[in-house]
Amino acid sequence: MIQNKPLKDIHREIRAKVREVLEQAPELAEIKRIVYGEKARVGTLLTPAIWIVPEPYAPNLVGGKTADHDIRFNFVVLVKANDPEQALEKAHDLALTVYDVLVKDRTLGGTVSDVRPTQVDPAYEMGNNTQVCWSAVQFDFRVKRRE
Repeated sequence: MIQNKPLKDIHREIRAKVREVLEQAPELAEIKRIVYGEKARVGTLLTPAIWIVPEPYAPNLVGGKTADHDIRFNFVVLVKANDPEQALEKAHDLALTVYDVLVKDRTLGGTVSDVRPTQVDPAYEMGNNTQVCWSAVQFDFRVKRRE
């Protein structure tokens, strides 16, 4: 399916559908907040939380005035706990659950032509704060667009 929509509308639809899928997944019921974008105050964020971070990508011109857009997002799961080991394990488990939820429907209900996992990050401590840990999964959401 080739899209003829403006790129901003395509991005908006993907973000909305991804958020809907994550919010409705029973496996992620314990997630307290889903945040989109670059800015979030980690210290005041209720956790566990999913931070959706847009990433750069390069459109691939296919010819015939079409291009594949592999629109990339990182899904960072943040967990606060007094025990760093427990927080690391929880962050990693939830990030892998996000992975499983997003690959269940490889078209996001027809929003994209393919959902492509690209990277899994194990769990880490957030900077010098041993009470906040994170783990992430990265996906490309492929859309073919008339350019």
